[in-house]
Order: sequence, then structure tokens, then C-alpha cells
Amino acid sequence: MPNQPACYGRQQVDQLLPRFVSDIDPVSLYASDRRVPHGDRPWLMLNMVTSADGATSVDNVSEGLSGPEDRRVFSAIRAVADVILVAAETVRREGYGPPKTNPEVAASREGRNQSSRPRLAVVSGSLDLDFTAPMFEDRPPPMLFTVDDPPAHRLPQAEAAAEVHRVGDEHVDLAEVLQRIGQAGADVVLAEGGPGLNGQLLAAGLLDELCWTISPTMVGGDSPRMTRGTPPRLDRLRLDRVLAQDHTLFLRYLTH
Repeated sequence: MPNQPACYGRQQVDQLLPRFVSDIDPVSLYASDRRVPHGDRPWLMLNMVTSADGATSVDNVSEGLSGPEDRRVFSAIRAVADVILVAAETVRREGYGPPKTNPEVAASREGRNQSSRPRLAVVSGSLDLDFTAPMFEDRPPPMLFTVDDPPAHRLPQAEAAAEVHRVGDEHVDLAEVLQRIGQAGADVVLAEGGPGLNGQLLAAGLLDELCWTISPTMVGGDSPRMTRGTPPRLDRLRLDRVLAQDHTLFLRYLTH
């Protein structure tokens, strides 16, 4: 069997920047970051995984880009959020369920005066969702943000399964979404896509933090980028931290 590099198969996470620290605890590290809510809305994080050539999915799901090394940091990022914000398309494609935490993370959240696990918030103008799915059995139920005049035949089932908010004429008003989430007591919101939702958040100038996992893979094909569907713009980011586990990189950027 060929000799493998010394880093091959390592389970520990190392911090490369701003200074090298060996074998850090991602849960403690992300929990120690300072995130201050705005006057009118919570702090907004965006967490996405891409291949080295920029693909956000393989066969329309992100699972092929993830592994144990990604999921450990993914869980640490989720652990700091009060609310996880996701688009309906991603819910359907990825099979979302109620957010989960282990006892250690639940205890650390409660020590920060957070609920034991994040709450889910879904953006859907069409309300085209399976309201019998396990995610709607959660308590409190997911927050569901739709347009002012959603499809009437789906609205009763939506209101029976979720906490429905109507915010927007033709499109869901994401600034109002964040304000409503903040009014519900959330200080930190984590957006998990998909690219269309990410593009709208970027266009609205709502992003505060980008957590970007770079999978050591090349995909090719026509997978969408991390953001899409809105006019191009140039927003400069500040690199705050780089972590590595095995051959996977975890970048934390700030927008200000």
C-alpha cells in the first residue's frame, strides 16, 4: 500500500490562521466568536459547502461533498444559532428534519441562555411542502415565511403545521423575515441555502458572516454557485479564520 501523507485520515481539527493551534474544539471555538445583533435584526451567518471547483451539490444534493470532517464543524456552527433559515427547495431536496444537538452542546447553549437546540425557519412563496414531514412535528413548530397572498389551497395545512408569517408581495421580504425572527427572540440566524436564497440575502445586504467549507473534491458539471439569481455585485470580505481537518478547509469570513 502506498505511503500516505502524515495528515491523511486525521480526525483532529487544526487552526491554521490567524495562528496555528493544533487539535482545537470546533464547538468551543465557534461559540467564543463575538456576534452582535443589529438594531433591527439578528446577526446573519451563511454556512455552505462547495467542492474545490465551486460546486454546491452532486446530483442535486450537498451530501456528496460532506463527510465526518465536515459534519463536525457543521454541527459546531449550528450550535451557535438561535434559528436556522432555509429555502423550501433545499428542504425538499435535502430532506430536512428537526435540528438536533447532543447533550454537551445543549448544555452549552442553555449556559448562553439559548434554547437547547435551534429552531427552523423556512422561506416558501408557493407553500409547496410536505406538511406531514417530521420537521413539522417539532415543538415549537418551524416558522414559515411566505408571500402576502399564498396559494389558498395550501394555506390551511401550512397554518396547521407551522407558524406562518406573510411578508412580501410577489416575493418574500427577507429583511422583514429577519426582523420577525429577531422579534421572536433570536440574536443569531444561520442561513443554509440554497443558492437562490443566498443570492437574495447577499443582494439585500443582510450577510454578516460566511462560513465556507471547501471539500477536497472536483465535481465539474453544471452545479450552481453558492449564490445565484440576483444582479452581480462586489462585496469584499475579511478573512477571520482558517481551520483544516484532513484535506478539508473551513473558512470564516466577515463582511465588516
